[in-house]
Amino acid sequence: MASLNIFFFFLVSILLSSISAKSTSRQYKWGVEYMHWSPDGVEGVVMAINGEFPGPTIRATAGDTISVELTNNLLTEGVVIHCHGISQRGTPWADGTASISQCPINPGETFVYKFKVDKAGTYFYHGHYGMQRSAGLYGSLIVEVPKDKKEPFHYDGEFNLLLSDWWHKSSHDQQIDLSSKPFRWIGEPQALLMNGRGQFNCSLAAQLSKSAAPQCKLRGDEQYAPQILHVHPNKT
Repeated sequence: MASLNIFFFFLVSILLSSISAKSTSRQYKWGVEYMHWSPDGVEGVVMAINGEFPGPTIRATAGDTISVELTNNLLTEGVVIHCHGISQRGTPWADGTASISQCPINPGETFVYKFKVDKAGTYFYHGHYGMQRSAGLYGSLIVEVPKDKKEPFHYDGEFNLLLSDWWHKSSHDQQIDLSSKPFRWIGEPQALLMNGRGQFNCSLAAQLSKSAAPQCKLRGDEQYAPQILHVHPNKT
């Protein structure tokens, strides 16, 4: 009986070590701050991570553990990050819902989000405090299928496209309008951003062009220059 228990112990140990060997820990160190930016050709203020807008893309494989060390470099407001679509089984404190699963991270403080991604898919993370998502605090989270698992859908390549509305009115002004009495509607967004880039005013180009559709001539290095996607026929 004792030998059977020892055999069972070693078998469990081997299985656990095999599982842990396949999973990887993805480490990220982020700082959140405001900075001047021109997402659609009109300069404004965006909320950036490590100087990037939108924030850096997180890439992992199903079964990996993600660790994000988030430092709040804002001057007067708290911040949290919510990973949309992640189940957070066993790690509810990493869900990033302010005043529910955690207190907001105060200016100058750091909080570590550590959680496991158990399902492949395309997700995104975003600020979950006030109107910070509207200010640009968001980014992509891509969880890939493990190499020893079969991809459920065949495709030849992929593009990561992140679509978002963009207002010229600051996120703080939007928050005041939406919470005021009487209620004030913030209006329609001034631009639609694709991976943080869009165009607001092409009126000058439209006046000079004979085309019925407005046109903008860009060098390609502007903050608001559109991305060009190269695709091939008969490819998915």
